[in-house]
Amino acid sequence: MLKLNHMKNFILALTLLFSATSFAQTEVSDADLNKFANAYKAVQMENQVVQQDMVEMIQTEGLELDRFQSIQQASVNPEAKVDATKEELSSYKKVMAEIEKMQPKLQEDMAKLIADNGLTLDRYQEIGAALQSDQALQQKLQAMMMKQQTKG
Repeated sequence: MLKLNHMKNFILALTLLFSATSFAQTEVSDADLNKFANAYKAVQMENQVVQQDMVEMIQTEGLELDRFQSIQQASVNPEAKVDATKEELSSYKKVMAEIEKMQPKLQEDMAKLIADNGLTLDRYQEIGAALQSDQALQQKLQAMMMKQQTKG
């Protein structure tokens, strides 16, 4: 499966919807964790669709994925020199502009998926932050998701 570091970071940001890590212990009930698991799966499925759309957009602009990734990595690294032709840079800029235009709708869609699974955006973010700092909660979520997967 083709993955782009920038796209993965972008999608991760969408998944957590820019949640801030909270070091305060957040109580998470089994019911809320189950809702989070369902919302997370829905968001991940949507992310796969979005990622494929982005790959197609890159290819439509005449760039190979590896080339786009190289230009992206160089553009975010102040130490690196972007070694690309004018045509490649033009295609890269078009793709990035489209991605930026897509972001508000994507965030709105992700928030709707979360709400459709019974959580507010704030609660989803709280649980996401708690999962980042609580290994036991992570393990509980993984077990819950594995159990759901074997049922399906």
